[in-house]
Amino acid sequence: MNTPDTPAAGTAEPLPAPGAAGRSAAGRWISLLLLAAGVAILGAFAATTNFHQVGEALRRVEVPLLCVAVAAMLAQLLLKAYRWQFMVERLTGTRISTRFGAISVTSGVAAGSVTPGRSFELAKAMMLRGSYGIPLGISTSAMIVERMLDMGFLVMAFLLSAAFVPGRMVLASRVLVLTVAAILLSFGLVVAFPQLVQGWVAAIVRRVPLPAPLLGRGLGLLDTFFISLRRLRGQHSPWLLLMLTFVVGGLDLARVFTVFGAMGIHLAPALLTFAYLAAAMLGMALLIPGGVGVTEVSMAGLIALLAPGAAPATVARSAVLIDRFLSYYLLVLAGAVLLMAYHRFRHWFT
Repeated sequence: MNTPDTPAAGTAEPLPAPGAAGRSAAGRWISLLLLAAGVAILGAFAATTNFHQVGEALRRVEVPLLCVAVAAMLAQLLLKAYRWQFMVERLTGTRISTRFGAISVTSGVAAGSVTPGRSFELAKAMMLRGSYGIPLGISTSAMIVERMLDMGFLVMAFLLSAAFVPGRMVLASRVLVLTVAAILLSFGLVVAFPQLVQGWVAAIVRRVPLPAPLLGRGLGLLDTFFISLRRLRGQHSPWLLLMLTFVVGGLDLARVFTVFGAMGIHLAPALLTFAYLAAAMLGMALLIPGGVGVTEVSMAGLIALLAPGAAPATVARSAVLIDRFLSYYLLVLAGAVLLMAYHRFRHWFT
């Protein structure tokens, strides 16, 4: 049986506190990869962003409320940076700067924009490896824990909001609600019985017909993830992480409410929450990188369906576009620039 602080046999990367050795060589190839990613992301951003529509939408907005929305977005970014800083320190003993945490989160959003459903923000792990020498396995496991927390909040808020939207919509979504409930149950099992779940998952993975080296790396990453989870539990970290996640999620919803208020659209909070989270989940389920297009169209469509006549369709679409620009496209742009800058100014980032 593994203890929280002892890696199992075959673990690819244990959890020691990394030193400075080997950072230079790793940093060179990592910075080159991040440079290439930044250029690619910047090109995709320019190709998928309609700046004319964004400009038209901004002309109708109440500037003071828009400033509040921007403040909520920045506060959310800083809290995410602190959560990442906290997790890295608890897992490795290495304390990254708040500046590096914020840059990592922003760069991660940009990197996630080119993966299906924003499922993986590899830039965060690569920057930790390049600047602090932290093994990729450790940071990857930390990202999975972080992703689980965010998804847990998302589905809980979705279920709570679904209880207050029109009955026909909830009844039509029974399968989705049951799926979400199953996801919540899975999260609870992982947190409450990590060793038991690890045994189940490892048994399933071993039955997958994969080449032996790939299978070994997969099992090693799995082991590293559960070691990280048990270590966080052993240090009573989950409660603070849960609190930070709830505040981060609350700021996310507050930004949406404020943007719609700035456009003169006053919808019931539960209805707007349901439309926003349902659109986000649909974007992830369809595995479209960044949920580009799908998220915007589905959110505007849900608002028109659930609250017909509450706002002109053009105004509702403008509000959705402004919110997406603030919470996603603007961060993708900033993250792409930061990824390119990391190649030349890596010493400044830390």
